[in-house]
Amino acid sequence: MRIERLALEDFRNFTRAEFLPAPGVNVIYGNNAQGKTNLMEALYLLTGQRSFRPCREGDLIRFGQSQGAIEADFFAGGRSQKVRMVLGGGRKTVSLNELPVQPSELTGRYFAVVFSPAELSLVKEGPAQRRAFLDSAISQVMPRYLKTLAAMNRALSQRNALLGDMSRFAGLEGMLEVWDRSFAKMAYSVIHARRRYLRRLSPKAGEVYQGISGGREELTVAYQCTVPGDWDAMTQQEGEQAVLEALAANRGEDLRLGFTGVGPHRDDMELRINGISARSFGSQGQQRSCALALKLGECGVIEEVAGERPIVLLDDVLSELDKKRRDYFLSDISGGQVFLTCCDSGSIRGVTRGMTIRVDRGELKARRVTGDSRQRSHRGKGEPEDVSSSGAGHSGAHQ
Repeated sequence: MRIERLALEDFRNFTRAEFLPAPGVNVIYGNNAQGKTNLMEALYLLTGQRSFRPCREGDLIRFGQSQGAIEADFFAGGRSQKVRMVLGGGRKTVSLNELPVQPSELTGRYFAVVFSPAELSLVKEGPAQRRAFLDSAISQVMPRYLKTLAAMNRALSQRNALLGDMSRFAGLEGMLEVWDRSFAKMAYSVIHARRRYLRRLSPKAGEVYQGISGGREELTVAYQCTVPGDWDAMTQQEGEQAVLEALAANRGEDLRLGFTGVGPHRDDMELRINGISARSFGSQGQQRSCALALKLGECGVIEEVAGERPIVLLDDVLSELDKKRRDYFLSDISGGQVFLTCCDSGSIRGVTRGMTIRVDRGELKARRVTGDSRQRSHRGKGEPEDVSSSGAGHSGAHQ
């Protein structure tokens, strides 16, 4: 897929902004805190998922305004489409091809993979970050997974609340069994989906990692489940029973601590380089290579399952990589539409065709890049030479 037009209204530090991206590489550059990451965030929010950086919805709206909007024309599914997302009033209002839809309905129809400094710490951080990566990646190729995950989390929340009540009130064991069954049903579906996804991701990530390491190292990815059993051979009924048995075995500890200690919300994704834990013993370079391999593998899974090459969003990550990893990465994503941020457009060498977009206090100036000129005007039929927003808004927004 590719983005053909992006327009913002009172989003972050943009009053009005619009540009027509190139189908190849789009370099977004400028000083810090000017709005570069805000552009990337807008592009990612149209997947229907949460922002890749922590924020409240109110933070997405320009200071002093009651609502903001993101609008894009994009090509996917063999046709041009249009999406508009309005933020305000504590909720998102979305239309797709002029018809109202739920934000979750964008997932699986608009594909994007984001790389940010947070993704580079995917390996060395705790299990929660790796679970979040898995859940986000799965939802892009299996949108209904989000509903299953939400249902599991609701059952988990109810179970945890009941565990707290049981420390003060007697006679609640029967109610706990009801929530155990509800949680076990959803937990099996989540575990099954994660394991099935990793069977697709692992060989793709392993192939990328071998390329980065020059064939000297092997990356393996496996699911670490807190519920014991032979999950490869389990039926759904057996899987749900395994979860119930694990909950029963851990009930005393759960009652003591006041929360559920086993289940998909405690599982992890194990990464090993030549059989050794990448998190515990991998060098910083190896850990970053693992993170890149996982994200590039995610791109491959989307293209394989959905038949669409996702847009790639690189938010200030190339500066974190050495030349070898940076060159491998750029060569691997060539051929699709890429958006990347940096402080200086000249820092990205070898980009001969695409576009540069300068961001300055919430205003945009876009220029085409051709093979014989690094700075050709962004001019096409019916297009202005420079595309700029009308005003900056609050300059204190995130970069």
